[in-house]
Amino acid sequence: MNFLQKIYKKSKEQKGFTLVEMIVVLVIIAILAAITIPALLKYIDKAREKQVVVNARTAYLAAETVVGEAYAASTDGKVADFTFTNTDKTSGSGNAKSASELTGIDKKYKCKVNIGADDKTIESITYTEEKNYAYMDVKNGGSWDVGTTSSGAFGS
Repeated sequence: MNFLQKIYKKSKEQKGFTLVEMIVVLVIIAILAAITIPALLKYIDKAREKQVVVNARTAYLAAETVVGEAYAASTDGKVADFTFTNTDKTSGSGNAKSASELTGIDKKYKCKVNIGADDKTIESITYTEEKNYAYMDVKNGGSWDVGTTSSGAFGS
């Protein structure tokens, strides 16, 4: 028998994979995982940031509605700064209670609303949810600044 026939015969008798082949496959899978997992985590973080902005916009609209109603109902035409959360929708008073009931946001959040010098418009709003926040300075452009905090919405 010549050399090629012996190799062909051995390959016919051999069933399954060798240890080297298995190690090569595992190394390839590990390399692919090392490349794709960080990219997926970045997409998850971006999605969380976008969700925070959506929730912050909802809180802003609720606060805007409440400020308008409070201004119309006030006798002196003044509306004070207020903070609202949804941790206990039955607590709070005035503006804060009304705003928390309007949002419909399920997550724990805290929203601080600063009223402008004219006592009827929102000057800035800070929305915090878990360790993510969204801030908008309405009088200076009105775009959302999004980031993370070390203490979270209910930290120090």
